[in-house]
Amino acid sequence: MNQFEKIQQLIGNFTPFFPTEKVQLEDAYNRVLQEDVVADLNMPPFNKSAMDGYACRLEDIANELEVLEVINAGKIASAKIGANQCVKIMTGAAVPPECDCVFMVEDAEELSENKVRCTNPKTKKNICYLGEDYKKGDVLLKKGTLINVPQMAVLAGAGYAEMLVSKRPRVTVIATGSELVPPSETPKPGQIRNSNSSQVITQLRKMNLEIVSELMLVDDYKLLTESFNKALESSDFVVFTGGASVGDFDFIPEILKEQGFKIYWDHTGIKPGNPMTFSEKDGKFVFGLSGNPVSSFVQFELIAKPVICKLLGANYAPLRIKAPMNFTYQRKRANRLAIIPVVINENGAISEIPFHGSAHINALAFANALLEVPLGVSTIQTDEFAYVRPL
Repeated sequence: MNQFEKIQQLIGNFTPFFPTEKVQLEDAYNRVLQEDVVADLNMPPFNKSAMDGYACRLEDIANELEVLEVINAGKIASAKIGANQCVKIMTGAAVPPECDCVFMVEDAEELSENKVRCTNPKTKKNICYLGEDYKKGDVLLKKGTLINVPQMAVLAGAGYAEMLVSKRPRVTVIATGSELVPPSETPKPGQIRNSNSSQVITQLRKMNLEIVSELMLVDDYKLLTESFNKALESSDFVVFTGGASVGDFDFIPEILKEQGFKIYWDHTGIKPGNPMTFSEKDGKFVFGLSGNPVSSFVQFELIAKPVICKLLGANYAPLRIKAPMNFTYQRKRANRLAIIPVVINENGAISEIPFHGSAHINALAFANALLEVPLGVSTIQTDEFAYVRPL
């Protein structure tokens, strides 16, 4: 088992940690559901018309039909439908119990003001039947579901005006590096703009986490320690970028050890993005991500995000698909799992884009997927299938 697989196994063994709270439906998007959602009625709750047309008895479909009334959505038929009779009906309206067929308006020939004939005797029934989607008592969404757009509709349809979810963790993001300047400044010789914070904060916000503080600090052990301790007072997660490696000024691992944090791992087995820490103490969780933006992006997507989801009790499984290569990928060293920005083209094949390594953030701007090159694999040939993770 390689290092990345060991990390995935560790994550799988983590216990959901965060408490729960009730939220209103309008605030439920991107929250983690902490109760099963159970249907309180059948859906549809009645036999409803699948389209605008005429409801009648199928045995009368070839005959001239008398139109008794018009049934709009939300209205119930007032008349009983007999032989060679029908009602004009709108999409979503309740089909009269005597009717077992709805033929489309497009298949109707109007003979007079209240007479109609179906021009397609082989018409489909065009009825959505009672309980066809789900039945009262069915579990529609399971505890641990991450509430996305489709789930919002399901919650509303099931009458969940409020529901139980995991509380939103509070996060402090600390970018470290004496070479960093804000995006608003022009770097002097030896300096670079801080691009990591914007990227990581956006990834966190995409998960609907609460950012309580954002810091940019020089590589000073005392300052980093003081800022870290202060961040722990207001945050459930602290995310460092930079300072997680083994250089003379990479202080994060040392600070964590000094503070008595349990370090679960200090490297990932991924290229780019091998140096990374994850640690915990007294219900406070700390990520030490790489200072290179591509590395930190990959570390977050492949490791930090699954960790956060697991601790929130979410049933999270990233999408991985197999697709054919339309180029040959080669590398000299195959000692780590390689993650390469690529494009899944309009033909569903994996296309190459320029990528120069862990600092080449522009490559991600043009990528729509990440190619996985397994440990020990140095070449993937054109037309060979490989795993990619859509972005």
